[in-house]
Amino acid sequence: MLVARESLPQLPYSVDEIYGLKNTNRSTTKYPVYSRTYASTYRIYGKSEFDGAKPQVVIVEDSNSGYEFFAVLCKNSGIPCISAGGKSNIYDIALNRKKRDILVIADGAAFGPEMEFLVSLQRFKRIKLFLPESFEWLVLKSGLFPDKRTQEMLRSPASYIESADFFSCEQFFTHELIEKTRGTFLTYSKSRLNESYLAEHTRGAIEKGLPNLGILPQTEQ
Repeated sequence: MLVARESLPQLPYSVDEIYGLKNTNRSTTKYPVYSRTYASTYRIYGKSEFDGAKPQVVIVEDSNSGYEFFAVLCKNSGIPCISAGGKSNIYDIALNRKKRDILVIADGAAFGPEMEFLVSLQRFKRIKLFLPESFEWLVLKSGLFPDKRTQEMLRSPASYIESADFFSCEQFFTHELIEKTRGTFLTYSKSRLNESYLAEHTRGAIEKGLPNLGILPQTEQ
């Protein structure tokens, strides 16, 4: 556990693991009492609510397989889809776009350092954030891999991740998907999306795990 006031861009930490500390030992005076206590914690960033409203533009964190998948969905719905080429570029792209209704899709498992600045833009633009653990995580939980080990791993990834081998959860899920699909028609590559993931059955399974982001054709929402 790290306690700090500033973001730590050198570390890939999850959006869901950023907490505030509340002093539960405050006196009745205007000055807090500092003593050894078990302070309560609260999650700083909540999850975006999606009502199916169609965004004017979609910004996807990466430029590889995840972007290729979402770019196809957006193209079918006539929505511009932009690759940010990395999480640290999303803020500048969102800031400089004239469009106000923006959907950002990024890997929540490592997006923590970018949240403070991006959320600040919500004062001026209608920015919705879809932050799954990673695209590979979405594929693994789509139902395409119903085996017991995969399901147990998704329920409790911390029990399977060895920090000496993986610097982030995103790296772990990528490794799992590559190994799970090796030698099959779903063979996965991070650098380029296997066209099998765009086939109707496979794509449909992944789409079912998405919230109502407004990027699917109306008949598929």
